[in-house]
Amino acid sequence: MKFLLIFFALFIFSCASFKAKEPKDFAAYESESDKFKAISSDGVLYRVSAYEQKSEASMDFWREAFLLKMKNSNYKQEDSLNINIDGKAAIGYIFSFASSTSKDLYLVAAVQYKEKMFVVEATGESSKFENRKKDILDATRNIKVN
Repeated sequence: MKFLLIFFALFIFSCASFKAKEPKDFAAYESESDKFKAISSDGVLYRVSAYEQKSEASMDFWREAFLLKMKNSNYKQEDSLNINIDGKAAIGYIFSFASSTSKDLYLVAAVQYKEKMFVVEATGESSKFENRKKDILDATRNIKVN
C-alpha cells in the first residue's frame, strides 16, 4: 500500500505547533517534531504534519491545489469532508485509488493557521479504512494547534 505524500513547492518543514493523539485502536510510532504518525493493527496509517508556507496562499488556492494534485495522480474523489481542526473549518477530501490488487482510500484534511498549514492524512485498504473512518475523523477534530 502506498502512503501518498503531499509536498507542494511552496511548503517547507516547520517546527510543529500542534498536539495530536492517535485514533482509537491505533499505536503512535516514530513521532518527529513536525509530524505525528500512528498505525492500526490492520495497516491503516494516520499522520499529522505541520508546514510553513513560503508564500501566503488562500484556502481556496489550497482546495484547488489538492484537487488538481490528486486528479493528476489518478485518484478519484469519493467525498468532501465537512470537518474542523481545533475549531477552525478545514478543507478535506477522501479519494480512492484502485490498483490491480486492491482499492485504497486516502483522506486528506488541511487547515491554515497564520503562516502554517496543518495537514492530516490517513490511508488504507478501503474496507479497513471504512471501519476506522469515524475514529480517524474524531482524532482529526481533536487536534490542538498551539
